[in-house]
Amino acid sequence: MAAALVLAVQACGPATAHGPAADSVQAGAAPAKAAATTSRFFGMHAPQLATAFPRARVGAVNLTTNGVYWPDLETSPGVWDFSHLDALVSRAHRNGAQPLLVLGQTPAFYSASPSSPQVWATVPDLAAWKSYVQKVVDRYGTRIDYEIWPEANIVSNWAGTPHELAVRVAAAARIIHQTARHATVVSPAMVLRLSYERHWMDQFFAQKVGGTRIGASFDAIGLDPYPKATGSPEDSMTLIGKARRILASHKVTAPLWNVEINYGVVGGNQPITGHSPDRKQASYVVRTYVLNAAARIQRVYWLGWDRFSSLDIQMVQSDGVTPSAAGRAYSRVQKWLTGQKAKGCQQARHSHVYTCTQVRNGRTSWIYWVPSGRTSVPAPAGARHVQSMTGVVSGTHRGKRIKVTSSPVWVYH
Repeated sequence: MAAALVLAVQACGPATAHGPAADSVQAGAAPAKAAATTSRFFGMHAPQLATAFPRARVGAVNLTTNGVYWPDLETSPGVWDFSHLDALVSRAHRNGAQPLLVLGQTPAFYSASPSSPQVWATVPDLAAWKSYVQKVVDRYGTRIDYEIWPEANIVSNWAGTPHELAVRVAAAARIIHQTARHATVVSPAMVLRLSYERHWMDQFFAQKVGGTRIGASFDAIGLDPYPKATGSPEDSMTLIGKARRILASHKVTAPLWNVEINYGVVGGNQPITGHSPDRKQASYVVRTYVLNAAARIQRVYWLGWDRFSSLDIQMVQSDGVTPSAAGRAYSRVQKWLTGQKAKGCQQARHSHVYTCTQVRNGRTSWIYWVPSGRTSVPAPAGARHVQSMTGVVSGTHRGKRIKVTSSPVWVYH
């Protein structure tokens, strides 16, 4: 969303090279203690997972685009086909990735409105829903993570009330936790770009089932923080900040997962007229992962490793396989972040430069960019190298001016 003021990520470290002219920018209150970024942070949607794993290191894979919703598994009452999902889970694990299955949507034969043109969004029979969840968790246990319902605050995905959803979500979470104690249960993903969507999210997390707040059911909270079509990664973080405030008002303390992100989205799966230049696409990928790490988001699933006419950032070239500039940037930012403890980001008041600080083995490094234009910053003490997002490395030293543009650079020992 194109916000008037950019309010981005948690900042908890000392002042950067910009000194007193730097402002902290936040995505709401984030956990105070940073943990090292691991491979699990780098998630991906992979529509072609049945035939090939992405040509990149992916630590977690979101199965939303793989045709494994409830009607794909239970093809008629009591008739199940797990062959496709089995293959997806096996391929993901062979490549070191944890799968995330989204539970839903409603089969026509379990709907009170089977002739509805959007029957998948109708409220399912509760007993059938419980049987479905039990069947899935009995089969996969902790081998997968479980998100309960996709983007429920969009009417085309959920036609019921927040309370009707809460009842089914609470039942599913109870079954999963009782059957596979250490399985991860993720809340229904909430879209954030429009005010009515955030209002619906607020209503949902206000619900209680059996006297217990629905937020207590989850090990993680799923967000789909797409900004408006012209929005940037910084605008996406503004939306995450708004979501955090909603969650805090309902005493929800579970960590956040960014379960679906890209840019240029018009809405309704409408195709966009043209894609941004490669440099901008790569920049958005790097900035997204850096900002999310600084905001203590535990996972970020990019949509996705394929070509999408309705999305701006394309991870692969026209062959659908070879990494594009954005796909290469995805691999580059992993090298910058993995094993690092993100200490936060600050934006300078006058130059608008973002400085994101991280520490590994006692050594500090910095990632710099500016949303538009160009400027320069002095290299901080301890800096020896500057690496571009394309991997070009040059030398530096304390006080030397470093060119900063919208393409992030990593400055390190």
